[in-house]
Formats: sequence, structure tokens, C-alpha cells
Amino acid sequence: MAVPPESAGPPPPAELLEPTAEIAERPRPAAPQRDGAVDGVIDAGVRLATPLARIGWRTASGISRRLGLDRAVSRAAERTLERALDTDAAERATERVLGSDATKRVWAKVLESEEAQLLVERVAEAPEVRSAITSQGVGLLEDVRRSIRKAARGADGTVERAVRRILRRPVRTGRPAEAGAVTRGLAIAIDAAVLTGILSLISTVLALLISSVFSLEGNAAAATIAFGAVVWAIAAALYLAVFWTFAERTPGMTFLGLRIMAEAGGRVPPSQDIRRLIGFTLALLPAGLGFIGILLEPRRRGWHDRYAQTVVLYADPELDPGVDRSGHVTFSSAPGSR
Repeated sequence: MAVPPESAGPPPPAELLEPTAEIAERPRPAAPQRDGAVDGVIDAGVRLATPLARIGWRTASGISRRLGLDRAVSRAAERTLERALDTDAAERATERVLGSDATKRVWAKVLESEEAQLLVERVAEAPEVRSAITSQGVGLLEDVRRSIRKAARGADGTVERAVRRILRRPVRTGRPAEAGAVTRGLAIAIDAAVLTGILSLISTVLALLISSVFSLEGNAAAATIAFGAVVWAIAAALYLAVFWTFAERTPGMTFLGLRIMAEAGGRVPPSQDIRRLIGFTLALLPAGLGFIGILLEPRRRGWHDRYAQTVVLYADPELDPGVDRSGHVTFSSAPGSR
């Protein structure tokens, strides 16, 4: 027997790590060959069965819809689910799950987590949420204002009818386009409150300055009151003149939906606004008797209205006829509503 040469022994470790050229060039085993005839039959069967299955599914679905089987099955499933949820067992299981200590601990951890706080902050800061809150607040104020306007207009007719009956004057039929005494009185009260709020701080500061500079001793209180009254009267005159001239209404009149117009129609020029302010002062001096014409005069005008040849009209498009969406009055309907 021939002895194998030494080179035929086991290779060294280094040679095991690097494949030799013979190993690298060793051919890979060939993939098992498939029978072409069998594959063709299988592919043909799949291609033939697919359209048949689709046709069968569509046919079965159409028959089911025509017979109402799909709706019946859906209703049956819904009734079954409702019955299952309405059972006492389901209710007791739900109560046990929601009332368990584990559920409470989970909710506590969720609410105390930073993620939940961030979520609440993001929701509160969302523009949509702020817009919704603002719109609700504005809508509430608009509803309140509309209710006050409607109530004031109703009170105008009630008070006027009562005064006319007491003085044995003919009662007016229908509601005129000119504003009545109650609505105009509320507008003046709102303007007085606005003006008083603006001037209260200024008057207090000025009074303190005068009392600190001049030593009036016992007459200090009387002088302060007199000075404040003079300042308030001057500010009120400027307040009315500015709003009547540039806006044809004061903030109080805007809140109650009123507008000043010339007696013949159109915008009131500044010269008539000044005359109206003078007439307003004269009507106020005799204990307010100059305003009695608002209750008795056919066009609801006081001394200042007749002196300046102006009228005060209702100007709410939702409550008053002849008013467009911008608040302008169609004056042609006003003179005929007596």
C-alpha cells in the first residue's frame, strides 16, 4: 500500500480561512428542473379560474343585493351586537372594568402626565378654539343688544300711548320710523356712562392738583365739585359734537340702532350739528321739558330737533323696515308713517 505524501495531510489553519481557487470555482448545484407541461397546465387553470371566480362573486353579490340578503345579514348582525351589549352581563363587565383600581390608576397617570398637560395647552392655544370662544362671546353680546333694542322699541310705543291718553291727545296708529323717548333716553344714559367713565380719573387727578396748589380750606370741596361739573359739561359738548358730526350717531345710539338725519333726508351738515347741540342745551335747562315733544310731536322731535331741522330714526336692519344692511335709512318711508 502506498503511503500518502505529507502534503496530503490536513491543511494549516490559515488555509482554512482563505478559500482556494478550486473551491471558489466549484460549480453550484443546478436548480431542479420543472416539468414544462405541468406548469403550463397549472398556469392555464389559474387564468381560467380567476375570471370565473370573479363572475361568480359578482353574480352572488348582485343576487344578494336584489334579494336583500346583505341588508338582512347586516341588520341581523347589528341586532345580535345590540343584544349582546344590552345584556346584564355586558353591563356588569363594563362597570367592573371602568370601576377597577387598575383603570383608575391608568386614568390618574394619564391625567398627571406631561403629555396630557401639553395636549390641554395646545388645544387651549389653538386658533380654532379661540375663534370659537370669541364668536360665542360676540354672539352673546349681539343677542343681548338685539333683545334690548326690541324691548326699547316696544316701550317707546307703550309710554307714548300712555302719555297721549293722559293728555288727551290722539293715539298714534302704527310705529313711526322716528325713534321714541325710551330708546333715545337709554342712548343718552349709555353715552353719559361712557363719558363719566372716561372723565372720572381725569377729574379726580385735576381736583387733587388744584387742592394741592391752592389752599382753599373749607371751600375746597365745593370748588372741586364745581370744577368737575364744568369739565364734564365741556367734555359732554365736545363728545356730542364730534360723534354727531363725524358718525351721525353716538356710541349709545349705535348700541340701540339709531341714526340722526336731516329733516328733508340726507346727511346733517356740521352747521346743523352745532345748532342741534345748542338746542339740546336749551331743551335740557328747563328741567328737561324741551324733550317733551318726543312724546307729543308727530315726528317725535324735541326742541333741538326742530331748531336744527333734524330727526332721529330707527336704523336696525333686522328690526326696522326701510333700513339696509349698512344701517342707512331709506328716508322716503319716514315722513309718511304718522
